[in-house]
Amino acid sequence: MSKFRTFTMGDVFEITTPKKKFNANALTFGGKYPYVVRSDNNNGIRGYIDEDPAYLNDGNTISFGQDTATMFYQKQPYFTGDKIKIFTPKSTKFNKRNAQYLITVAKKAFSQFSWGSSSFNVNILREVKIDLPVDEDGKIDFPYMENRIRELEAERIRELEAERIRELEAYLKVTGLSDTTLTPAEQAVLAEFRERERERVD
Repeated sequence: MSKFRTFTMGDVFEITTPKKKFNANALTFGGKYPYVVRSDNNNGIRGYIDEDPAYLNDGNTISFGQDTATMFYQKQPYFTGDKIKIFTPKSTKFNKRNAQYLITVAKKAFSQFSWGSSSFNVNILREVKIDLPVDEDGKIDFPYMENRIRELEAERIRELEAERIRELEAYLKVTGLSDTTLTPAEQAVLAEFRERERERVD
């Protein structure tokens, strides 16, 4: 069991304003790079645009909707609209999986703010406190966070598999096929499906 310690968001991230804010009404969509806004849909991505790459924000960061508290991991470089902050990790151990852990913890901390709050400025964001697991040296335990997310993903897949089996059994019962035995080929297809699901988690 990992120990926990209180950190500020500023301990974990550099929190900055985007290099340039792009107005959606002046953009042409259908380009190469994600355009991230304050929406809670589609990872915050409204569409894809082509603008000067000099204004791209780094990938492997978190975008934060300043007046909506929406947070999303952004894998690749991206442009942003208005009122977005960029959370750049201070650790090289940061990745997509432990980002999900951090986002969950941060959202809980930000829940004390009201929607549309003007309190979401950089200085206040840096001081928001979050409890994170630490290793024996007292440093943030990124591997623990990553493994915890893996466990949750695996658990979710098991739940989905069980749900599908229940649905299949109910269907077979209704159609009078509940005594049907799978052929070797059908069993192989089922085994292959389960293996792909496990690989997706890993």
